[in-house]
Amino acid sequence: MQTSPIAFDTTVAQLPPTHTALDDVQARIENGHIAAALDDLFDDLSFRREDDGETWPHCAADCLRHPIRSLLHQDPFTYRAFSKPRGYAGDAVMMDYIYGLGEAGPAARDATPLGRAIFRYMDTRPSARAVRFRRYLIATLIDRVPSRGGDSVFALAAGHLRELEISQAVRTGQIQDFVALDQDEASLAVVAGDYAYLGVKTIRGSVKQILSGKQNPGHFDFVYAAGLFDYLNPSAASALAPSGAASTARQSLATSPSRAIARVRQKQWPQVMR
Repeated sequence: MQTSPIAFDTTVAQLPPTHTALDDVQARIENGHIAAALDDLFDDLSFRREDDGETWPHCAADCLRHPIRSLLHQDPFTYRAFSKPRGYAGDAVMMDYIYGLGEAGPAARDATPLGRAIFRYMDTRPSARAVRFRRYLIATLIDRVPSRGGDSVFALAAGHLRELEISQAVRTGQIQDFVALDQDEASLAVVAGDYAYLGVKTIRGSVKQILSGKQNPGHFDFVYAAGLFDYLNPSAASALAPSGAASTARQSLATSPSRAIARVRQKQWPQVMR
């Protein structure tokens, strides 16, 4: 079946119906043109969402009903984002998929050949590269703590704390007090199992408990939250940084083509764009 890329130098009204565009992408994936087809899928959905927000919910519903869903769900990353096994999207296992750590290897091995190909493709997306850069940036900020006379760090909504893999200050013992807080017991179990030997302590809790005063982890030289600010409403975000100064390492989906497909596959992944 001969197919051609979808043109995007037009308006939503001039685009083919959603199901027709998805048919085209599906055919191209099945013919082995995975990267090009998925590039067009991201661009098409992003264009539709940004240009005509009123019809976007119907478009997203069409995507979920289309047979292409069964192809994309062969990818462990896409399926985990959709199924939310821990009750929320963007969990620490998903981050490990992007880092190539933890369960990433077994997930790829257990996937179908097509699933592995899509998995590799997703790793090249700008959003995935941003997540890996965020990890590097956080590790760099941790490594600056000793040079400023500090030796204590607090990670809020810590996830699997993979920045410790590349933090020289932590690995050389320059950080004497490292506390990781998360509300997900499974994430904290991974942190304890992988990094207790570095002196990392774990606390189960949430930002709501800290804001309400129910939890007081203490005072630290450096406090960070990698992705938490994406989900806080303005008043809660301001309460965590009452002076008005906050450093948050987060990817921006506001202008990313990944934003639209994230809305489809994650079935409502609400984020606050700042």
